[in-house]
Amino acid sequence: MRFALTTVGLLVVVLLLWMLREVLLLVGFAALLAFALDPLVVLLQRLRWQQRALPRHAAALLVILAVAGVLAWALVVVVPQVVREAGGFAQRAPDALERLLGSLRAWAGARGLGQMLGPLGGADPMTAPELIASVAGPVFHSAGRLIDLGQLVGVVLVPVLAFYLLAERAAVETSALQFVPEELRPRVQQALAAVDRALRSYVRGQSAVCAIMGLVTGIALAFIGLPGAILLGTVVALAEVIPIVGFWTASLAIVLAGWGAADPSSALYGWLAYLLINQLVSLFVTPRVMGRHMKLHPFVVTVSILAGGALLGAAGAILALPLTAALQSLVAEFAPRPKRRFDERPAAPATP
Repeated sequence: MRFALTTVGLLVVVLLLWMLREVLLLVGFAALLAFALDPLVVLLQRLRWQQRALPRHAAALLVILAVAGVLAWALVVVVPQVVREAGGFAQRAPDALERLLGSLRAWAGARGLGQMLGPLGGADPMTAPELIASVAGPVFHSAGRLIDLGQLVGVVLVPVLAFYLLAERAAVETSALQFVPEELRPRVQQALAAVDRALRSYVRGQSAVCAIMGLVTGIALAFIGLPGAILLGTVVALAEVIPIVGFWTASLAIVLAGWGAADPSSALYGWLAYLLINQLVSLFVTPRVMGRHMKLHPFVVTVSILAGGALLGAAGAILALPLTAALQSLVAEFAPRPKRRFDERPAAPATP
């Protein structure tokens, strides 16, 4: 009877967590942001003003305001430039795509492969504007469905929650523990300490991957000759945090920068270089770096990302690794350890 009640209780808890998954995702992102910004807060606290250390809540507020200022600068300065580049790209893209399709049809026709092009070949082939409309239409439709007012409000709340965790972490933890029976609080505090270690390991590993990806891509794009290679490397580093969406965002930035250069072919070369670097880092660097920092095998890292993306989309893919690391840390903390076996020492031989 007790086992049945426990099972039902666990199922109810799992159901409630699934129903509150959007709230939990926001809390998870706020926690990751707080862990990522915590070193900056600690650094500010070490800087003394008139022989006095800066209070933690003041340091946290300065860091959050600095992040908000950078985002505001990006919206005011960077986004309009990107929109202008995108407009020029959109004007030139149909003609360039039409030339590309013409070359492709000529190449396929000379080799008797015209039928393999499908709607792009034949007697009445699809034109470049029609091809762009057929591809862009579903993409914009899906993007419009993803935009939700509630999600936008949640994004705004993430830095607010992160500020509370940065500035008043002890107070937040104490307040949350009031909902836990007193006899269970030591175990909950032990679990929070294990999760803390796991998240810090994740932030260190993810920071290393982003730095490697941004540095290598920036050097490659500078070698190719793309303008703004440093800025593009920074975009690539930040986009590495967001699976799938981040890749296409960085790809768009590289193509736009290359298309506006003196040699438009640098857009293709830059994107191919980024694609190659992304694949090499994803296959050889990310699993090993994240595995070393979080003590996870590369196989577990890869499967965790796939599972998180399948369950919760891009947000689940982002939070998959920290959740897996936290689960592993909790299991290591609370799993019963096997007792050591001490065999009886053999008796000393009797001396004659």
